[in-house]
Amino acid sequence: MPTNLPAEARHKLAEYQAARTIEEKIEVLRQALSLIPDHKGTEKLRRQLRKRLAELRDELEERRLAKSGGAPVFSVKKEGWAQVALLGVANSGKSRLFNSLTGASSPVADYPLTTLKPYPGMIIYSSCEIQVLDLPAIMTTDLEETSLASKSIGLARNSDLLAIVVDASSDPIAQFNAIESLLQEYGITLRRKQFEVEVERTDSGGIRVVIMGEVEGGREAVKNLAHQLGIRSAIIKIVGNVGLDELEEELIRKPEYKKSLIIVNKSDLDEEGGDEAVRELEARGFSAIKASAVSEGLEVVKEKIFKSLDMIRVYTRKDGIISEKPLLLKRGATVLQLAEKIHREFALALKYARVWGPSAKVQGEKVGRGHVLEDGDVVEIKV
Repeated sequence: MPTNLPAEARHKLAEYQAARTIEEKIEVLRQALSLIPDHKGTEKLRRQLRKRLAELRDELEERRLAKSGGAPVFSVKKEGWAQVALLGVANSGKSRLFNSLTGASSPVADYPLTTLKPYPGMIIYSSCEIQVLDLPAIMTTDLEETSLASKSIGLARNSDLLAIVVDASSDPIAQFNAIESLLQEYGITLRRKQFEVEVERTDSGGIRVVIMGEVEGGREAVKNLAHQLGIRSAIIKIVGNVGLDELEEELIRKPEYKKSLIIVNKSDLDEEGGDEAVRELEARGFSAIKASAVSEGLEVVKEKIFKSLDMIRVYTRKDGIISEKPLLLKRGATVLQLAEKIHREFALALKYARVWGPSAKVQGEKVGRGHVLEDGDVVEIKV
């Protein structure tokens, strides 16, 4: 983050996190851009803000179309238990892979940029229905941003997993690096944060800082940064270890972490290159797998997608009968969150539950709404 930003610009950027509606966010970003001087030191920040502004405007337009009875092109209803967004470079074989995985029909041709709108499909793995979206390419073969990138990324932002497709036969690491950089410009990070920050604004009392970990400069540095950003009264909670530059980035832009899987596609054309790319990506801490839409072995890709979602399967039980299909929940989900997934009113009436499976100390254990579930649990909810 540039250190020479005018105070007014810093304050306006900090307001963005407090904005509730899309219209408010658009207006705050528009005003912030007008307050940021245009020079080399602010070039990256201005580019990032313009991309986020374009994404918000696209989302607002889609919502307006839906309300007016129009047919929004970039709006896909979530179906199944989880949603996976396929993102990639033009001509990476993304659509062919999508068709092979789902049995759906997304346009495939020998020229790039064939896909011009999102195409939904479904894969079934371990009795779980997982929706997959084939999105228009976000980068050209020359690794330049496409005209539909903001729309694709905007839709992918709401998915449960980003499946990034690169071409094993065309420098897959360079493709991934370019995509990761572009996503960062849109405020999406593929690297799990080592810290969490929560800002609770208050009417009075000044700045109170609670640190559970290590912060560069300690509490006083955090207070000074908050004052620079126009935050006068708030409780700032920080968990983990963080430097001041990272903290400022979090307070102003709040990059969003998304789970990801990198699929090194067309491995039938360059098997050795695919193996090397997977090794390098995994060494950098990413989940990766090689694949080919024209060869067997796609069940392994489906399994990898499921594992990368990092979710658990929970079966419900009523009158001694266990459901055939599981509900898919985020790892760490509680009995209450399971009830909310079934129905909001069901959750309100929840008294307790009985659990059979890995999370139960004894089978059929009576547990409260805060009980943390594990993969394979069977749960009977009592209201």
